Amino acid sequence: SYGQKYGNLINMKIENMRQQHTDIVGEKPQVHPEQKIKKEKNKYGIITVSMGKGIAELFKSIGANEVIEGGQTMNPSTEDIVKAIHDVNAENIIILPNNSNIVMAAQQAASVVEENVIVVPSKTVPQGMAALLSFNPSVEPEEVGRIMSEALGNVKSGQITYAVRDTNIDGLDIAKGDFMGISNGKIVVTDREQLSASKKLLSEMITEDDEILTIIQGEDVSDEEVEQLLTFAEEQFEDVEIEVHKGEQPLYSYIFSVE
Repeated sequence: SYGQKYGNLINMKIENMRQQHTDIVGEKPQVHPEQKIKKEKNKYGIITVSMGKGIAELFKSIGANEVIEGGQTMNPSTEDIVKAIHDVNAENIIILPNNSNIVMAAQQAASVVEENVIVVPSKTVPQGMAALLSFNPSVEPEEVGRIMSEALGNVKSGQITYAVRDTNIDGLDIAKGDFMGISNGKIVVTDREQLSASKKLLSEMITEDDEILTIIQGEDVSDEEVEQLLTFAEEQFEDVEIEVHKGEQPLYSYIFSVE
């Protein structure tokens, strides 16, 4: 109010300097007894790892309580996972790593906390989704872990990414910049064109026994290309139900889940 006597204020910023000092020196703020209200813990809390904003929102929509950003080049640390365990505030914590590189960090985090932590070793986003959808809070923790782990085998995972150098893998000659189709961890197709590689991968993955295809769109994929891929899938796999989600994930143009 004093400052406004001399003119308009722009970009006002108000901060608690006492709190800033406390954060810097690591002191704990004084809390009055009446403020010490302990929040009751839930029976279950689910933590999952996401590599894109859209995927994070998708996981939350199907039941995840905490989503840690990570995956491939952005792997969360054990400390990140421990923090999420404390934030979720539950007696039994279920962790879905969704990446083989994160499973060990999740297991290490589980070993240093007091809560009962169940690590369901999901290695892909589709596996994490399948496990999360099989979650049954009415059964005991050991049974929850068993059911969710079994669900990992009920889904096929596919990814489209690109080669950063010339190489030869499993008999496939791959040039730098080629798009690679990965099915359940193995490179099965390669092509100079992203859309063509995607069509080839779906043709490799989907059989007459499959019923559901989920397409998760990467951050650099245009809506026009997704429409072309969707048209192809609808024509080629008439009996398969298809869902499309914007995952906004880096590195992978598409992530495919086939059930």
